[in-house]
Amino acid sequence: MTLSMDDDARDLAAVKAGDPAAFARVYDRHAAIVLSICRRGGAADADDALQETFIRAFRLLDRPSSPADLRRWLYGIARRVCSEQRRAASRRGRHESQAAMHQREVPSAAAPHAGAERAEQFCRLEAALDRLPDNERLAIHLFYLEDDPAPAASIALGVSRSGFYKLLDRARRRLAEILSERPPSAIA
Repeated sequence: MTLSMDDDARDLAAVKAGDPAAFARVYDRHAAIVLSICRRGGAADADDALQETFIRAFRLLDRPSSPADLRRWLYGIARRVCSEQRRAASRRGRHESQAAMHQREVPSAAAPHAGAERAEQFCRLEAALDRLPDNERLAIHLFYLEDDPAPAASIALGVSRSGFYKLLDRARRRLAEILSERPPSAIA
């Protein structure tokens, strides 16, 4: 973790000095976690949110007060970008719904395909993760995507090592409860 902070400090200074390759290294170090935060809106939207997060970060690179704050700052940008995307999608959905009602179009049923069950399980997991509080969802993402998640959680969430594992345990239990809830029955 110290190596990552040292790398961040070195690369942030290099970016500010005009080295474009330094920002690419920052991206490579942090993109996996930022992408996991952005997955809330689906794969296509998550990729767009990832790119938007780093575009904004590049434009505002003088904002983090220290390299140690970089992760928390990036994660905050990602959450704001995702929130904006969700609001935009909601507005777009309302407009599309109104247009469909106006045209009296009835959507046809999609044909089932071989990966339908797996896709359904992924959707259930994604929906369950979305129901978790932000700090619990981030703890799960950090645990599965970081090499050493406890120090990363210390920076991103401001918790100690034991606090991280308590938070992770609570998040896992809550996720298991959500996933064990009976999904709504299909109407026959």
